[in-house]
Amino acid sequence: MQIGNAASAWTMAPAFANPMLMMLADMNGVYMEGLVTAQREWAEFLQRRVREDMAVTRQLLNCHSLADMHQVYAQYLQTAFQQYREQSEKVAQRGESIAQHLTDTTAATAKDVDRARH
Repeated sequence: MQIGNAASAWTMAPAFANPMLMMLADMNGVYMEGLVTAQREWAEFLQRRVREDMAVTRQLLNCHSLADMHQVYAQYLQTAFQQYREQSEKVAQRGESIAQHLTDTTAATAKDVDRARH
């Protein structure tokens, strides 16, 4: 069988017209887009955190007293905790958004399947 054979393409077409397969393909696309976006955001977050880690090291090396070191490190920890909290909230919101989109897509496809049956 040839890969470019028109007959084989024709036999595969009805499978992709199946509403359930279309729903699964849609869900997969939404999931993959969400995953790619989440990975990009996480990489950007880690890059920002590494830059700040390096900056605090330089700041600590320039401190002249224990009080200076305490102030620098306290600010560093406060900023780090705030950024991790914000990033965690973004991840949770993205997960909720993806779940809502999948729910909406599934409900719409289920209605289409039900209409096609009747």
